[in-house]
Amino acid sequence: MRRPPPTLLVPALLALFAPAPPAAAQDALKESIAQAKALWTTSGDRDGAVAKFEMVLAALEPKGRSLEGEPLGMLCETYAWLAVLDDRVPEKRPNAAKRLESLLDLAPDYDIDRTLATSRLAAVFDALRAAKLGSVQFSFQPEGGLLKVDGRAVAPVASKRLPPGAHLLSYAKPGFETQELSATVAAGAATTADFKLSRVSSTLTVFVHPSGAEVFFDGKSLGKATGQAGPELSPHAEPLGLKPEELSAAFVIGDVKAGKHTLELRAGCFKPVKVEIAETYTAPFADHTLAPFKLLPSKGALTVTSAAPGGELFLNGQGYGPLPQAALAVCSGAYDLVVKYSSGGYAERIVVPEDKSVRIEARPKPRLAVLGIEGADEFMGRGALAQAIAALGPRVSEVACLPTRDGETPAEALIRLQASKEAELTFLARPLRGPGGTQVELVLATLDGEEQRFLDRPLDSDPLSVLVQRLNRRPPLWEPSLGVTLLDVAGFEAGPHVLSGDPAVMKEGIRPFRAFATVNGKAVPDVAALRRILAESVGKTVQVTQMGVPSELKVDLSPLEIPLNSAAYAYPFLLADLRLKALAAKGDEQAALKLNQAIALMHFRRFDKALELLREVKFASDRGVSTGTAQYYMGLCLLRLGSVYTPDAINAFTLAMNHPLATLFGPDGPLVAPLAQQALADLKP
Repeated sequence: MRRPPPTLLVPALLALFAPAPPAAAQDALKESIAQAKALWTTSGDRDGAVAKFEMVLAALEPKGRSLEGEPLGMLCETYAWLAVLDDRVPEKRPNAAKRLESLLDLAPDYDIDRTLATSRLAAVFDALRAAKLGSVQFSFQPEGGLLKVDGRAVAPVASKRLPPGAHLLSYAKPGFETQELSATVAAGAATTADFKLSRVSSTLTVFVHPSGAEVFFDGKSLGKATGQAGPELSPHAEPLGLKPEELSAAFVIGDVKAGKHTLELRAGCFKPVKVEIAETYTAPFADHTLAPFKLLPSKGALTVTSAAPGGELFLNGQGYGPLPQAALAVCSGAYDLVVKYSSGGYAERIVVPEDKSVRIEARPKPRLAVLGIEGADEFMGRGALAQAIAALGPRVSEVACLPTRDGETPAEALIRLQASKEAELTFLARPLRGPGGTQVELVLATLDGEEQRFLDRPLDSDPLSVLVQRLNRRPPLWEPSLGVTLLDVAGFEAGPHVLSGDPAVMKEGIRPFRAFATVNGKAVPDVAALRRILAESVGKTVQVTQMGVPSELKVDLSPLEIPLNSAAYAYPFLLADLRLKALAAKGDEQAALKLNQAIALMHFRRFDKALELLREVKFASDRGVSTGTAQYYMGLCLLRLGSVYTPDAINAFTLAMNHPLATLFGPDGPLVAPLAQQALADLKP
């Protein structure tokens, strides 16, 4: 089979290695070198071996002097083998000398394999080395330190060849003062460099399980104790129930000055260890090896549930699968907990204590995409406003804040979000120039275009205060109720008076137009006092008395309407929040949430969209905010859509009149039926 020429193979190799991670690329190069050697030694295929070595050369030679360690060794070996192979062909022997020169330029101490090289090639190599290089003879006191030649770490050997010229030599060892020497090397000559270091501190050598533990000395991190200990640590590892390889390699703490010190070892999922280093370790200065440390596991349990479907749990960015997650064993410590839903998101910073259980009930919050400041024009206070916007996330508790993306304009971000649906809300700041200076319009909007604007001044100490306050407020959606409508009546018997009630409640003997004198044996002066008692008794039964006659009534929750045109709330946020809550709701809860969504849409004059939701509202109860309430609002929406819908509006108001106990706003609000009757009267010609 005919081989492609090397000129065709080289680009293929470069294309192979270009995207590969360093470890994979090195493995491929080593395999190519092994194949090249086999082609020559087993089958005498010189051309095939040269082609393989040329591929390796093309991948490594451009990096040349920047290579270290194994890649440098592979390049040197490639040069040496190519010199041997070129030497076998008379017309290529000049190339062999050039290969050897390149080799000596890279690694002056490298020696060729003289069992492969001919005596002629060995003589050429020795002559080149004598002509190009000199040598330095070293002595080290103490031994075992780190030698650097011209800033590059090398093995502290007794003799080293170097190219001619001046070289900076340094020798260092923990606990000793570093010494620097200058040496001038001449070709074919030898010079000396004698290092004698002065002791300036003690050292501590640490072995720890698990490998990778972080080492702190006097409160400062010195790095991580990585690697594996050797078999010589067996006598120290076995009493701890460990194998030597389960301990880290030696971690040396240098520069331990006189006095007391603190050593601390930390690793994720393990209890930290903190020990005091006595003054005796530094008097006199010496090298000390501490007994190995074994950190003990530290875990807790985490349970995350959610009423909303489709949640997926992430802790510090790592996925743990769909909810619910019950008694999940996790390392103790702090976590950024995130639950991702198809709509909305939940985020919370939590701490899982050691041997403790933490329970989180997640709920999807509206995701607020921060679009930043519109336009690039400068104005007074722009920098402070930008800082306030960047710090918005931690200040708002009811939304999951998504920060701006670098290099993305607000318009570009909005297009992306409308396509991806990865947020429910957007926020941008729009400068407004005027004769009195620049004001800032803060625009909060849903992706469907329901928006609310706030005016703020960029030079205020907190230009986002109004927005933050409104985003952190949600109106109550439910009120504890006994199934009756109550009111305070001055001048009559004390206590909240019953105006009307559900038929089932009235069957319990409750009489209209009479007051509740006591609740659970205590007098209640008014409706407000009764509400406070009921708030603590939801789902329970309370005893009420009228005219001395006791009755047992259950405390349930009655829906409330959200207030409109209130300065306390951000209505795009309320609308997004209601939409998310409705995803996991059923029955009356879902009906109430859809009704309030419709009311919020009416706030934005989206009467057509409000009408769609109102048609889906069906309550089990017919008292208070209920189906009759939805029918009344349907009539209002239909009127707003134009005269063509007047017959439909009349029908909606007529249906609303069939619910005599339905109210607006809450269980004690105005009755719907009279309002519907008045609307019908107003529609008569």
